[in-house]
Order: sequence, then structure tokens, then C-alpha cells
Amino acid sequence: MSIRLCSAAALALATLAAGPVRADDADAARERARYGDALREAIRAQWLRPDTVAAGTSCRVRIRQLPGGDVLDAEVMPDCGFDPVGQRSLQAAVLRAQPLPYTGFERVFARELVVTFTTDDH
Repeated sequence: MSIRLCSAAALALATLAAGPVRADDADAARERARYGDALREAIRAQWLRPDTVAAGTSCRVRIRQLPGGDVLDAEVMPDCGFDPVGQRSLQAAVLRAQPLPYTGFERVFARELVVTFTTDDH
């Protein structure tokens, strides 16, 4: 399974990065990438893909969280390609993974994230 992370803050920074890249912007981008990796690993460790979810299928989940990583909710987006069993299993994995990574990522933390899960062959 691969997971791509997209947050409103990251999109805003990407949009504003039309000028020269400053060292601070590059540092923030690296930190966001590390944050995404940490989130990916935390959720991946808790998700067991049901047999009903085919390889190569994608599903986006909106995660709302508090500082500290406590999850308020995990909402499957309408364009999710998983069946209802897969959707529930993904939501449950997000909830089991809490608290999501926070310490060390305060600078790039986002209260609302949209995470795309794409299953692989495993």
C-alpha cells in the first residue's frame, strides 16, 4: 500500500512557492515529507487490507485531528474505490493508529489532512 499525504497547508505553500525557494521553505518541505512518512507508517501498521479490496485501488480519507495526534474522525471521501468493508477497515486503522505522530512535527502539523491510500500487490 502506498499513501500520499495532502494537506491544505501543503497545497497553500505549493501555490505560494512561485518565487525563489528560500532555505526555510526547503526545510518545511523536508519536514512535511518526514511528517507524511510518519503518518503513513503509523496508519499502515494498523491496516489489514480485506480480500475484497483489489490491488491498485485508491481511497481518500479526510482525517481531522487535534494537536497531539488524537483523531476526531476519519471520513472516507465519496470517490473512494474501496467497498464498504474496505472503507470501514481503513477508518478503523486510522482510529487505531492514534495518537498520530505529532511530537517533532508541530511546525507542519495540520488539523485536517486528506490521505490517499493506494493498495499494492501485497
